[in-house]
Amino acid sequence: MGILEVVFAVVIIIVLLILFGIPPATILTVASAVLLGLVALAMVLFVLFFIITDITLLFRRRVTGTFLRIDDTNRFDHAVYRVGDAEYDCIFPAESFGRRRIYHEGEACTLLISRNPKRRSVYDRHSLITILIGTVSSVVFIVLLRAAALFLISLI
Repeated sequence: MGILEVVFAVVIIIVLLILFGIPPATILTVASAVLLGLVALAMVLFVLFFIITDITLLFRRRVTGTFLRIDDTNRFDHAVYRVGDAEYDCIFPAESFGRRRIYHEGEACTLLISRNPKRRSVYDRHSLITILIGTVSSVVFIVLLRAAALFLISLI
């Protein structure tokens, strides 16, 4: 279903609600509550993602590896590092802004790798910064969203 179909469906629903005699203020209030609920659901999922990521960091060990290249064969570009004789893919996408300044071939980096030797994934320092910023900002946004929901409820 495309975005145009969604817009048409919303317009038809609003027209039908007005034809049934529901005041526009009520429609706007309910639409705001639904939109706020969808945003809240998305933010809760973000918080869960970052909390799970934070927990997985506890089960990693710190090693020194060497940056090899940016692999662009998958769905998103990601950094590839060498630790010992094995290659490890970074879990998070490679930074696209300032890539030449961030990634230098042959550079030694501190990495967090899985304790399970079958899992060939790492967190690099850019991933850790992303996790930190994502965790803090999503928790702050949840607090602000709660304040907005309480304000909206007080209007009803």
